[in-house]
Amino acid sequence: MDEKEKINIIKQIQDSKIQLCISFSGAGFQFLNDILKLEGASKCLLNADIPYSKESLNQNFQIYEPFITRDNTKKLAMSSLNKFSKNNSTNLIISIGCTGSLKTYYKKKGDEKAWIYFLTSDKQEYCFYLEFYRDLEKPLTREFQDELINGMIMTNLREFINNNYKFSAQTSSESKTIKVDTEDIATIHSGPLE
Repeated sequence: MDEKEKINIIKQIQDSKIQLCISFSGAGFQFLNDILKLEGASKCLLNADIPYSKESLNQNFQIYEPFITRDNTKKLAMSSLNKFSKNNSTNLIISIGCTGSLKTYYKKKGDEKAWIYFLTSDKQEYCFYLEFYRDLEKPLTREFQDELINGMIMTNLREFINNNYKFSAQTSSESKTIKVDTEDIATIHSGPLE
């Protein structure tokens, strides 16, 4: 997603009737950066929590290992939604939870992946899971992985607004392979995947 498209989506979010609460741990930070670097962020951003350490997740959110799960990501999103939806009757709040384990400076034992969970103040839910491939001809950077998450969050918010503030119906699990040039780099799973 190029910068012009991102700016257009952010302006669309700012001009919509939604307000965002964000709780990200381990991934998704490029989205927050893009929201904040464009003037007018206060029109759409209510709150951002970034619990990064194990201690912060344990003490502040009652989230324990394994950290990167659908349920824990939903718990992050629910925490922000519960804080802000009680006092807001005019706008639609979307709380976005994201947990991830991206490329780092050491060789990981586990997968490079991310969960993204959307909850709204009118009781809608939508989630997806990104699984990044390893051992690629051109290994992915952490920045690239987080930018892909950013693009997915922005795309889903744009579709939500364009669809009269509704997420597309998730009736079954769907998987889609993401490519760069001719190489498969990740799989995105959407729907009620556990």
